[in-house]
Amino acid sequence: MKKIIVSSFVFLALAACKKVEGPGGKGTISGKIMINQWSYIDNVPNLEGSYAGAGEDVYIIYGTDDEIFDDKIECNFDGTFEIPNLRPGKYTLFGYNKVFHPGASITNNDDDYYTLEAVKTTVDLSKKEAKDIGTITLKK
Repeated sequence: MKKIIVSSFVFLALAACKKVEGPGGKGTISGKIMINQWSYIDNVPNLEGSYAGAGEDVYIIYGTDDEIFDDKIECNFDGTFEIPNLRPGKYTLFGYNKVFHPGASITNNDDDYYTLEAVKTTVDLSKKEAKDIGTITLKK
C-alpha cells in the first residue's frame, strides 16, 4: 500500500511540473537582421544604403509573462542569428530602430534627438521545430 501512495505522489509531482518557454528543448529560431542607414539633411531623411546587421543584438523574451528580455544574441558577420535549444511555446524577438526626432529649429540642431524603438516579432514554436522568421529590417 505504501508503494502505491509513494508512486501516486511521485506521479502527481511530475505531472504538476509544467515546462515553460526557454532553454532546455530541441527547438530553434533563426533569422537575419538588415540595417537601413539614414542621414538627415535639413530634417529631410535620405536613405544612404542597406547592409547586413553584423554585430547587431537580437533580444528574446521567453513566454508572455513580462516585457523584459531574457537573453540577447549577437548577429553573425552576415546578419544571421540562431537561437537553439528552445522549449515549445511563445517567444518575442526584437531589435531597435534608432529614430530621429528633429527639433523646432532647422538652423540650430541643438534640439534634435534620437530614440530607440523596438521592432518586434512573435513566434509560436512547437516541439523540435526549427523556425526561420525571415528578415527583420532596422533603421539606424
